[in-house]
Amino acid sequence: MNTINENHLVEMRKIEDQLFFYDMNHWLEYEILTWQWWMLAVFLILPWIIWFLLVKRDNIIQALLFGMFIIIITKLLDVVGLQYGVWEYPIQLFPVIPRGLPFDISMVPVAYMLLYQYFNTWKTFFIAQVLMALLYAFIGEPFSEWAHVVQYMKWHYILSFFYYILVGAGTRFLLLKLISMQKISSIN
Repeated sequence: MNTINENHLVEMRKIEDQLFFYDMNHWLEYEILTWQWWMLAVFLILPWIIWFLLVKRDNIIQALLFGMFIIIITKLLDVVGLQYGVWEYPIQLFPVIPRGLPFDISMVPVAYMLLYQYFNTWKTFFIAQVLMALLYAFIGEPFSEWAHVVQYMKWHYILSFFYYILVGAGTRFLLLKLISMQKISSIN
């Protein structure tokens, strides 16, 4: 690596360290243990408790795989949205983990996993998914914005509504396709 690139990387590291210092101080002074912080803690933990109580044990691996796909998609799109200033998370649960974590690895995927397990046909899954999308996009997101745990700058709730439907249907389609490929492979 040449010296110009090394100097640039060192300068970038210094800026990132300063940003982390400011972020950590802000978290310690203004975020930790606020009512919004506690709400995020509940958003992270409670869905998994509910899932543990309601999960059908006979296809737990399939449900978890479905949830992992949802987590990956949701987290990647969240990072892109944050990077381009589409939304922001004013309150963090922890400053050393990615913002939006309670939504990306708990609230959204757990809801999808329960839909996947309890609504087996495309028709029932789609109806349940539309209801979930309505609830999350037009009640959950406005509430979260009101509570100042998310702030939308270039995003509208109707986009979330379609996002929830597309991600759920696309992920279900992908997983069912993989399962059918596995069954065909095991027959041969």
